[in-house]
Amino acid sequence: MGVEQSRLRTRKHQPVLKRMSLPSQLMNQPSKVTGAIDEMNNTNVPGGSLSVPDTSTTGSVGYFSKDDRFSEFEQDVLLSTWPLIASDLYTHGCMVFKNALHLFPDLAKFIPFTKLSNEEIAADTRSKQHILAFMDVLSKAIGALDGSREDFCEKLMVLGARHAAIPGMKLEYFKVFKQAILMTWEALMYEEFTEDVRRAWAHLMDYIIGILSEGCLVFEEEEEKMLLDAGSEIQHRASDSQLGAYPSTRRRSGRPSVISMTPEELSHFYSVCK
Repeated sequence: MGVEQSRLRTRKHQPVLKRMSLPSQLMNQPSKVTGAIDEMNNTNVPGGSLSVPDTSTTGSVGYFSKDDRFSEFEQDVLLSTWPLIASDLYTHGCMVFKNALHLFPDLAKFIPFTKLSNEEIAADTRSKQHILAFMDVLSKAIGALDGSREDFCEKLMVLGARHAAIPGMKLEYFKVFKQAILMTWEALMYEEFTEDVRRAWAHLMDYIIGILSEGCLVFEEEEEKMLLDAGSEIQHRASDSQLGAYPSTRRRSGRPSVISMTPEELSHFYSVCK
């Protein structure tokens, strides 16, 4: 598969998107890590649409890309390689999770089935559904390449918001799964996993991560307003000693942000998950 220059596929004009208010039940109930992805397909988003959140009070996520312009060549690469991946979504999904844990073992505290074999996970309905729901996000991303992406983006934003409600969640953790996916696809495709294929899938993952990150920040902004308006004193997601390491990104309510990471932590992530 050679490198070639291709013009961007002509896309229909997309309407300007306006900020939405996240569903009230999402703001009032804590998220379960095993159910966060599963909810993507059955969460009804109220009227209105989405936009990039104002991060002036929550920090910057400039290192995340949300470039939704996929060239015709990139789309061809993604569509031609997807059937191999989709041929066994469960097994390939298990490989992604195992690679993610290999890259960053601390993810085990968020994933309840890390020590189970593929057979044991398959016997556990909840764990198997979590993996298949994760892979379904990729399937829907592929399906949205050459059409309207508004519905996909809205659901992905809500999914990101649900992840923001998980105690200890950080945006950088999404990058672990990006790298794990690239590692898994390389193992599946062997010599067919060319630099063109790597770049196309990296672009798609950056696009997905960008929308998930927006959802996280919108959730934090909405939650922050609710906490301050109500004057609520809710238990911190992290201990006071953990909060002390993030003075510049401590939220007004006193809770740590999903973008709160020390320079040492960021250095570790950038060295592993690029």
